[in-house]
Amino acid sequence: MAPDYCLGAETHDEQEVRWVNTSFKVSDWLIIGGAAVFLILGMVLDWAKLGGNAFDWARGWISLVLVIAAAVIVVLRATGNLKADQAPWDLIVLGLTALATLLMLLLVITGPDKDGVDLGRGIGLWVSFIATVAALVGAGMKFAESGGKVSDLTDRNTYRGGSTGSTGGYGGTAPPPPPPPGP
Repeated sequence: MAPDYCLGAETHDEQEVRWVNTSFKVSDWLIIGGAAVFLILGMVLDWAKLGGNAFDWARGWISLVLVIAAAVIVVLRATGNLKADQAPWDLIVLGLTALATLLMLLLVITGPDKDGVDLGRGIGLWVSFIATVAALVGAGMKFAESGGKVSDLTDRNTYRGGSTGSTGGYGGTAPPPPPPPGP
């Protein structure tokens, strides 16, 4: 019988197995899973003890949009619809998830409120915060997989086409000019 992680069918004495070819990595699944959990459970579970979800607080829906945008970029990159040399996608995904996590952290610290009254933190807020942290961890892993380092985040030339530091699939040196025409 074919293992769970492959597609196939058994015929008489032989087994025909086609492996699923995917370029999704663990880091991709963390980002996609974080966005999915945030989207589904963040909308279903209450963010405040008195009710409400992500769309009741600006920091919530902005965080949701940022994490989903990061997941869309990851899916498009993994399926080959976005080319690595178009932009520093891994850095963009890291920035999107970092900003979403920061906004969610501020919401967790300050708590959801309405007209200045603290409504308490509900399970949906905690689950959504954990989902954004998972997406941020995945984005950090993805950035590291592409050769990025923390020191690259402070080097302005790294992602502007300079030759210092890791380029993460973007920037670097220009290709050599074409040879001169023949005589």
